[in-house]
Amino acid sequence: MKHTDKELLDYLQKKNDEKAHGGLCMLRDSDYGKGWRLHETKRVGAMRNVRRAIGIVIDREKRGRRK
Repeated sequence: MKHTDKELLDYLQKKNDEKAHGGLCMLRDSDYGKGWRLHETKRVGAMRNVRRAIGIVIDREKRGRRK
């Protein structure tokens, strides 16, 4: 079954809203250099909104900042 980007992001937001691990999420590089992570976390800088968490990284990269 094919899903739209909106359906996929809405699903991630729904999972985040369940607050299984704090209800905050972030997109970041792996601590061990093994790729990127979009995950629910309690880390400083995490967001309640999945789209915003992704958007922050996009904005940083546009400004030339990696982290």
